[in-house]
Amino acid sequence: MVCILAYYTYFCKIAYCVLPDLGERNRICRLRNDKKDSRIMRATFAEINIGAIKRNLSAIRSLSGSAELMVLVKANAYGHGIVEMARILRQNDVKFLGCAFTEEAVELRESGDRGDILVLVPPHISVAADIVKHDLHIMISSLEFVTVLNNEAAKQGKTVKAHINIDTGMTRDGFSISELSDLTVQLSKLKNIEYVGVCSHFATSPTDLNYADEQLQKFNKSVDLLENANFKFKYIHISNSGGIANIPEARFNLVRAGIALYGYAPSPATERNLKVEPIMTLRSEVVWSKKIKAGQSVGYDRLFVAKQDTRIVTVPIGYGDGFTKANQTKAEVLIRGRRFPIVGSICMDECMVDVGDAEIEIGEKVVLIGTQGSETISATDIADKINTISYEITTNLSMRVRRVYI
Repeated sequence: MVCILAYYTYFCKIAYCVLPDLGERNRICRLRNDKKDSRIMRATFAEINIGAIKRNLSAIRSLSGSAELMVLVKANAYGHGIVEMARILRQNDVKFLGCAFTEEAVELRESGDRGDILVLVPPHISVAADIVKHDLHIMISSLEFVTVLNNEAAKQGKTVKAHINIDTGMTRDGFSISELSDLTVQLSKLKNIEYVGVCSHFATSPTDLNYADEQLQKFNKSVDLLENANFKFKYIHISNSGGIANIPEARFNLVRAGIALYGYAPSPATERNLKVEPIMTLRSEVVWSKKIKAGQSVGYDRLFVAKQDTRIVTVPIGYGDGFTKANQTKAEVLIRGRRFPIVGSICMDECMVDVGDAEIEIGEKVVLIGTQGSETISATDIADKINTISYEITTNLSMRVRRVYI
């Protein structure tokens, strides 16, 4: 029997890695979940809802009109798993993906992705060869780098697709408007660069529309200047999730959806227009349960001392999983559809929950992000309590939290 189980486990591991069909991989993943082999499985995992992804895509596209949609999958797809998310998005007709760094884009290429991928962050010259080799789109912000890129493209006998990045007020990267006139002459000399796009980035599209309008006006002037210098762009883009929701005139022919795809509006002001739902549920289960007396402490540094007799349960997730110590004394979990507070210091691998007089047993299901019964805890709820944003909550989830796609 042990031998049979070992062969079964080995087969599941191999099948999950090599099966080309996403549905079949998910079937194998469900088999592994059902089997609950403790040598493989861990109680804590992030469940990604493919149906919710499809609904969010539909909602974003309905706002974007005729503009093509780029989805950002940088930072491990905001914590949701870059390779699998990319596959799901491609299966749902997303033709353009956005990565922060060349390494992320190369990971997608090595996974078999052959669609358009734009690298957003100004790269180091050392990755120029990879950009050319893997046929990546690149957002350019300096003449020095694009010159190196042109020379590398000539060496490989290729042409690189570039998007001219204009700094209209984000002050993070991009060419300043004042240097565009001289820049056009220099850029035109680079024969192995095809300027397929021009872009910028809103700093305040979810919150301050006056400043966003100033940026939009500067962007329009920059596009006019470049087009008058005989640059012809296939893609003109400035809208992020906030721009998609709030600024119809800024959608042009390409929009970039980030946090909206993952189910969160970038600000309360955008929730009315952006009807999306979180695609991730963060799940775990109780691994220890014990009644304690008044006066007993819980965890490192005795940050929690029981004021009365109570029951403490332990959940196997901690700051090593990206569930940060900032959550201690503030976060809650759902068990049996009820909210219970996390108490004491959050450890690297575990956290403790005060469940009062509830007879919670080992093995009971826990939700840290998501819905259980009639109660919901969102990444925004957690973020609000620790003075951050939903982006950081999901992106912080470490690689040791397995992602399951349903």
